[in-house]
This record gives sequence, C-alpha cells and structure tokens, in this order.
Amino acid sequence: HINIIIVIQDSFQIQTVALINSDVQMNCIQEGLILTKFFEKPKQKLSTANGENLSIKFKISDVHICNVGSCIKQTFILVKDLDIGIILGQLFLEVIKPFKVKNEGIITKIFQRKILFAFNQKPITKEINLFKNIIYV
Repeated sequence: HINIIIVIQDSFQIQTVALINSDVQMNCIQEGLILTKFFEKPKQKLSTANGENLSIKFKISDVHICNVGSCIKQTFILVKDLDIGIILGQLFLEVIKPFKVKNEGIITKIFQRKILFAFNQKPITKEINLFKNIIYV
C-alpha cells in the first residue's frame, strides 16, 4: 500500500491509499469515491482470472496519480464492492518502468526526477522478494 493523491481534470482531488497489484491488468477505483460527472462509458471488455466476464459500466480517463510533485496520467475502471478504494495495476507499473522495489517502497525516475512511492507499513521480506521476481521475470 502507498499514499497517493488522485487529481481528475484539475478540478477534483483526493488523498488516499492505493494497493499496487501486478496481477491486475487495469487500474481500478471503487465506485463512490469519485463524482459521477467524471464517468465515461468504456469500450473495452474485461474478464476475471477464471474467465468470467467482468461487468464494467464506467471508466475515468483523465486521472493523474501524484506523488512528491510529479503526476502520472492514467485511466481507471470503476468497480463495485472493491475491498480497497484504489488498485494500481499493470498499466501503472508499465509507465513507471524501470523501477526498483526496496524495503522503503518503489523507486522510479520520471522526467529525470527520482520518485519514491513509499510503502505505508514495513513490508514482509518474502512479499518483497516475490514482487521483485514477478517484475524481473
């Protein structure tokens, strides 16, 4: 989990916690966190890991994930009954590549500026090593 600021169309901002999950293809945001005026109808269809169709009614495409003065533009799908408010998936990880996973967080360089997405709590070494293996395979 990391702390981030979400900015939508330069008019809506929320500071929140996000889960980074390399198993998730799209970035997800829980319905109810964002005002409906920012919703759009998605064109893509998604499925769960076991192949079931996932009902996605809305997406938000003009979202900036901000940390220490640097912002990264991303698209999110809205998901009902999400356990955590925001999940940053493979789309986010692709943008911040190359990056390093350290005990303090995920470190990347964007626009020649070093950025640390700090973990909220000290990670378990086993989980960090597993995450490193997934990223570098």
